[in-house]
Amino acid sequence: MLRLQQYEHLLKLLVGSMLVEGPPEHLDAIRDRQVGSVHKKNLGTLIGLFTNRHLTMESADPSIGPGKTAEGSELADEPWASINFTIAMPPERYAQTKAGLAELLELRNKLVHHFIEKYNLSEESECRAACDYLDDSYERIDGHFRNLSSLITVFEKYQAVISQLAQSDVFQNLFTQDFDLDDTICWTGSQIVDCLREAEKACTTDGWVLLNAAIGFISKKSPDQVPSGYGCRTWRQVLQRSGQFEIRRVAGSDGMVGQTWYRSRRTSL
Repeated sequence: MLRLQQYEHLLKLLVGSMLVEGPPEHLDAIRDRQVGSVHKKNLGTLIGLFTNRHLTMESADPSIGPGKTAEGSELADEPWASINFTIAMPPERYAQTKAGLAELLELRNKLVHHFIEKYNLSEESECRAACDYLDDSYERIDGHFRNLSSLITVFEKYQAVISQLAQSDVFQNLFTQDFDLDDTICWTGSQIVDCLREAEKACTTDGWVLLNAAIGFISKKSPDQVPSGYGCRTWRQVLQRSGQFEIRRVAGSDGMVGQTWYRSRRTSL
């Protein structure tokens, strides 16, 4: 029974952690809540959750459709992350695994509910038979426990790899500074370009925007958006490197500093 409890403890940890989704900054808390929510579930429910959600045959397609969560609902506009681990097996092994888990559940129920009915412990021969049955049951349960322990080890290894990736600069740049995986900047639709276009709508004069006026507008509305975050020294470099704007330079007169104006590039039909 102690080995069964150890097995259930591992299975609760696994079931609560293999599918986690929500706002990226809350994933750890969401996982902890899920592990807590399965704490009181019995072995049958845990096995059902594990086999239905995370076991699949190699020929099956476990992918989640684009724009959907694991439950099939449309994703919200806010940042959303979904991490889902599945175990794909050949059809024969898949069937054997499900059958083995069903046998484990049946064994657990016999030990918990029918052990005394099966053996008359007031007789010595029955006690010997009961001990043999318990020894055999332990070996079977321990085999499942060792298999699950190995799976937990592999799962924790991949969790560590994903955690390391999520904390890397390349991964963070995908969400914060509009970089591609090869560390190049995705200028089209990037946050800083969006800010320049928003400033264009607010500060336009005869179809052009004075760059200094746009900088003042952006510094108030989106102070985190600065050229240095995109590998540029000046806002003029952002305009040039993005390739999204036309630039006009007006020279100063009588010692006055020149002015830079910009507008979004016109697309030809």
